Formats: sequence, structure tokens, C-alpha cells
Amino acid sequence: MPIPSILSVTPSSGPTAGRLLVELVGSGFQQQTVRADAVGRTAVTSPGVRVRIGDRAAQDVRVLAEDVLTCVVPAGDPGRADVVVQNLDATGAPVPGELAIARDVFAYVRQPLAVEADLTRLVRALLQELKRQVIDNVVLTVHTDFEADVGAELHLATIARLPALVLLGPELAEDRFFSLNQPPELATGPGQFVQRRVPYTVDLSFTVIGVSDHTTELLNLMAATQLFFHRNPYLALDRDPGDPDAGSVRYEMDVARDGDLRVTSQPNASNVRSFSGRAVVRGFDLEDLAGFPEEGAVARGAAAEVVVVPPAQPLRSTSAPGGQRP
Repeated sequence: MPIPSILSVTPSSGPTAGRLLVELVGSGFQQQTVRADAVGRTAVTSPGVRVRIGDRAAQDVRVLAEDVLTCVVPAGDPGRADVVVQNLDATGAPVPGELAIARDVFAYVRQPLAVEADLTRLVRALLQELKRQVIDNVVLTVHTDFEADVGAELHLATIARLPALVLLGPELAEDRFFSLNQPPELATGPGQFVQRRVPYTVDLSFTVIGVSDHTTELLNLMAATQLFFHRNPYLALDRDPGDPDAGSVRYEMDVARDGDLRVTSQPNASNVRSFSGRAVVRGFDLEDLAGFPEEGAVARGAAAEVVVVPPAQPLRSTSAPGGQRP
């Protein structure tokens, strides 16, 4: 076998958490070896190569051809790392001299937290619909330093004017009802596909708080908020904001169980009144880390050729003499 070489690594950067599928293009990659066991009955497969990213072994190494292989990157520290390919013999031992090292060709990057992700777009879509259908003064907050049982939630957000609707959250909880059972496959080109990791499906729950300094206004706001979730059983979101032809996806949305809206404020000096409840958006898939669109891929390949089977010819009936069937 010739000495292996590495010409490219795609993608050339990924999250420090690893679990990124990369493709190595080069030459001289040893194919896996299939051999029989000691009694000659069971096929035993030995890996053809060993791949290291930095000082850690890559996972799920697959040699697709003598010049192409894929592997899953392990976790690593921020910064650039070497990629090493070592050919192995039939027993899985390294072949002396059959080693390729590409210096600093892969970069580990911490997940950027300031980029917009699908989760951000979903929360913004909920806020936009509440502003459009209920009241334009809607505030989102993630403050948690208050005691809900004493009415201190009125101080959790800076409210410029009243009346107002405040959303606290979201809280994420795993949802096994809407989760998939197998990795989805997506077409990436003529005859090509990518298999993606089974997404982690969650529900997003929000505490909904309405605030006003007039009783009638507060009750009307509470009714409008309740009707919003009754009349909008789904929250729609574009699959890809950069591709209008990609369509949209809908998520179930309603008031959470035991989360009905109710007046919660107590008499106070400011005469501010409030109601609160809980709403939930169900079945959201956390597929990729924000900023790493390829992080969810676990395998790539070519589709098998389509075999066209001609339709079967209809059977011709035969009749016995006299017009009777045999």
C-alpha cells in the first residue's frame, strides 16, 4: 500500500464539543479488512486506518475509497490541531511508514453564543405574534430573582408603560412524544445524501404575566391572551430564513396543563394589578449547535442506483372448446 497523504479536511473547523463529521480527501487510505474467525464461520472486520485529531482518536472512521474517508471529530481544546492518518494491517496493528500528518489543518472553536439560532427565531416569532394579535407592548425577560408567591414578579422586568405582557423563559424540557426514532436522511445533490443525528426534541414553556393599573384593562388583556393561545394552536417558522422555497414547520402551542391564566396580584400601594399563567410550544428540535450548521451530520454517501422494473404483462385467459373455461 502506498504511503497515505492528506490533501483536504472538510469542514476545517468545528465545535470544541466534537461530534462533527468531517471528510478527508487524500490518497493511500487502507480499506478495512474482512477475514474469518478462528473456526472460519464468522466474518471479522478490522479497521483499515486510524485517525487522530490533535491528541485524541477520531470515532466512526469509514474509508469510502482509497482517496476518501470520513470520521467523527472528538472533543478538543480551542485552537488548531494536527490530523493524522495511520494505515493498519489485517490485525489492526500500525503499518510502519504508512503515516500521514497534516499540520494545523483543523481548528477547534468555542460555540458562538451571539449568533441567531433556530431557538432564537422561534422565541422571536412568538413575541411577534403576541405583538400583532394581543398587545404591542410585549417584553421578554430571563430574570429569575423573584418570589412568585408574593407578587414580586411585577418587578422582574423594566416596563416602560402599561398595560404590558411579560414572557419569562423559556424553560426547556425533553419531549419524547414528538422525537424521531431514526436518523433522518437529506438529499445534498444528484445521487448524494447526508444522514443527520437524531435531533433532541424539547418543549419550550413560558410564564406569561399581564400587568395593568386598571382592573377592566387587565381583565380584557387576560381574555385576549387566553384567546390567542386558543385560536393559534400552532406557531409557524420558516425552515430556512435564507431559502423561501424550503417551506415552513409548525409547532403545537397552547396553555400548559395546570397553567391557566389567573389574577395573581395582591393589593399594593402602586395599584398595579397582574395575572399569570404558563404557555408551551411543543416538539422543537435542537439539531445543531448555533454557528455550526454541519454539526448534526453523522454520515454521507451516494444513493444506490434506481433499478426500473418493467410492469408485469397481464395474463391472457384461455377458453376451452365451446366457450367454457378449462
